[in-house]
Amino acid sequence: MFSKIFYMMLLVYLFMGCSVKELRPLERQEHIEKLTEMLLQSNRSIDKDEAKDLAKSSIDYARHLAQQYKVVAPPLWHNTLINIGLKERGLCYEWSSDLFDYLAKKHYHTLVLHKIGANVGTYFEHNALSVSAKASDVQQSIVLDAWRDSGNLYFIELNRDKAYRWKKRYDIN
Repeated sequence: MFSKIFYMMLLVYLFMGCSVKELRPLERQEHIEKLTEMLLQSNRSIDKDEAKDLAKSSIDYARHLAQQYKVVAPPLWHNTLINIGLKERGLCYEWSSDLFDYLAKKHYHTLVLHKIGANVGTYFEHNALSVSAKASDVQQSIVLDAWRDSGNLYFIELNRDKAYRWKKRYDIN
């Protein structure tokens, strides 16, 4: 009995040390430029300064959340640690909600944030947010998923994301 508990605790502590790869400064800048360009190409009505600010803010705040949550990789392992009580925060809905709240305070004039979900109501539910031009709907948006790469913001055009079938969430604030 003692050996089972000992080995289980040893395994938990070993996996708690799984490090999350942070972007190097050059990679960070490349990601900011790529997301900015994706936003600008998605709709001509998007203001260049707002696109750059959203890109920089979302990438940097995702890293901030990773530090705040004391994230370990991979994300499903982090979820397991939360579910057994060894970690407090960092489930996908917390990432998306915290990032949404942070970006919403910026009051962008040409951009709108959308709360999105995939597999809603199932065990494999996943939540993120997306951003589009003010006049566009969620189908023309870009997914911003801070959970998927453990704090290194994952972004892709919503209709090109093969991992999830996203839908706008109207049931959450």
